[in-house]
Amino acid sequence: MSEKKPVSGSKPDDYPSYRTRLFLVITLIFFIFIVLISSTLYIFSIHQVSNEFIDSQLQAEKTFISSVILTEYGIENFDAQFDFLLQDRMIPFLEAYQKNRNDPSSIDLISLKKNISSGVPGEIELFMINKNGIVEFTTYARDLNLDFKKYPDFYTSLSQFINGTEFKSDRWIRDYNDSKLYWKYGYYPTDDHEYILELGLRNDKYSKMHKTMVSSLKDITEEAMNIPNIVHVEVYDKAYRKQTYWIQNKSQTLSSVTGIFDNESLHTILNQTFESKKSFFFNNPKKNQVISIQYINLSTVRSLSGSELSVVGILVLSKEKIETVIFYYQIGFIVITIISLILGLLIAQYLSIYISRPITMMTEDIGIIASSSLSHPIRATGLRETEMLRQSINQMVASINEYISEIETQKTTLESELRLREKVEKSLAKANKRLTQLSQITRHDVLNQVTSLQLYLGLISELEDISEIPVYTEKASRVLKRISMLLAFTYDYEKIGEDGSVWQNIGEILDQSQSEFAGKITIIHSLNDLDVKADRLIKKVFYNLIDNSIRHGITADTIIVSFEEGESGHLIYQDNGIGIPDNEKEKIFCRGYGKGTGIGMAFIKEVLEYNDIRIVENGAHGQGVRFEIIIPKENYRILSNL
Repeated sequence: MSEKKPVSGSKPDDYPSYRTRLFLVITLIFFIFIVLISSTLYIFSIHQVSNEFIDSQLQAEKTFISSVILTEYGIENFDAQFDFLLQDRMIPFLEAYQKNRNDPSSIDLISLKKNISSGVPGEIELFMINKNGIVEFTTYARDLNLDFKKYPDFYTSLSQFINGTEFKSDRWIRDYNDSKLYWKYGYYPTDDHEYILELGLRNDKYSKMHKTMVSSLKDITEEAMNIPNIVHVEVYDKAYRKQTYWIQNKSQTLSSVTGIFDNESLHTILNQTFESKKSFFFNNPKKNQVISIQYINLSTVRSLSGSELSVVGILVLSKEKIETVIFYYQIGFIVITIISLILGLLIAQYLSIYISRPITMMTEDIGIIASSSLSHPIRATGLRETEMLRQSINQMVASINEYISEIETQKTTLESELRLREKVEKSLAKANKRLTQLSQITRHDVLNQVTSLQLYLGLISELEDISEIPVYTEKASRVLKRISMLLAFTYDYEKIGEDGSVWQNIGEILDQSQSEFAGKITIIHSLNDLDVKADRLIKKVFYNLIDNSIRHGITADTIIVSFEEGESGHLIYQDNGIGIPDNEKEKIFCRGYGKGTGIGMAFIKEVLEYNDIRIVENGAHGQGVRFEIIIPKENYRILSNL
């Protein structure tokens, strides 16, 4: 039988109690609130604990990588004490190559070896590596015809080094075929870049000093890796040899710690890591661990074979502590939630008793506020709780009035921001147009220079008289220099406006320029109190002006920079060179005009115009240049007047 609904005119007792309804509603609200808060705090806490573990893992990985690299640098610096010996003994090797007219087959390497080895503690071996990375000549029979292409990273280093002009060395390196044998190598490219001359030094005393120094790093590296959650660390080189001074927890093996690594799987992971040169990690659910495989690229060290010294580290981190913390968090949050729910029931009962009586009065007042006037106050009810609510509602109404005023203010602000956005969009359109012009001009100029370069190179290949080659080589070099200048300008041009406008001291900029052009020209100024608000490329403006004075001023040896105030600021740049003819004063600011790249003064003008600054040249021909840089008042300040 369905329950009858109360109808109009029914007795009050026919309706459910307001207090009961209020109690149920408040109880439901408290229940939802407590559950949400507890769930949120629990999720946040678990997330925080997980992040702490991840941070610990990242810290361990960063510390490990830093320790390996710093250790490698320490080893390299220690071994560098032998570089002078190898570099000194390289001189007769290079002289022999040059004396035999760059024909290595004419060199008596055995006799040369005896000569070079004289007075050297240890045994010297000579090697000559050709452009293809093959040991073509050597006194060490085992390495004859050794092809370094099977060591791709080292072969890449050799291919780059053969085109250089400097001596390089390696630290003491363990022989791939005999792990007890250590070598110290020195390298030097021949002048014709056809061969790399290599000296190999073997000395048991020196190699023992090297191993002793490496062993001394053990305490440092172990202390560096003393990070929570790490239970095991091992390091392997490219030959899959374990680096004993990097092992943490030596009493156990990687296999016993993780329960998943055998020799075959270990070699597979090492091989994949060395080939991909990427680090990664994975979970080991078998023992609740995270295993981090870190590839440490040592190609940045000074050693020529630094890339071959790269290693792979295996870090094993335990998740037992984090799981224990999570378990205690679970228990704690369950207890807190139960207590909070009990307190919520008590509070709901308390509120339902004291809120029901004055609610009608407050509802009427709120109705008046909602329908007619925000200035109507809530009447006092005589109860502390409802009095606080009354005051809160009055404060809320006052806040609403404030919000209305703030909305009006925000409206004005948004309109201002809209105008600013329109200005920015115009600036972006202007920048896009400038970059399009730059692309067209640069592409055209570079293509012209490339055509000239191809022409000179073609002529060189057809020359019968070798003595003419330097002439065309010099012309080709000038073309390459011009291309470099064009590309350098492109880079600076793209930076216009990138960093925004900042206050910059003109005196400091000129002093810096003076140091850069020391001995070439003298700069006189008294502008240490002058700041200009402009793009950071303002430094390039003065650099180019000074460079132009040096290159085109002919007789210029002094530059004077001064400042005058009027309706705007006038920064005046003068030199005592030959000046600029009257018919060229406007043309110098056009792209393509001039003796150099034709873009220097055009670049200066566009940098200044981007910052609302103008530049004109009004000097007298024969008496030097006189550039006036006209700056709006809001874009400069005199520090002594502040």
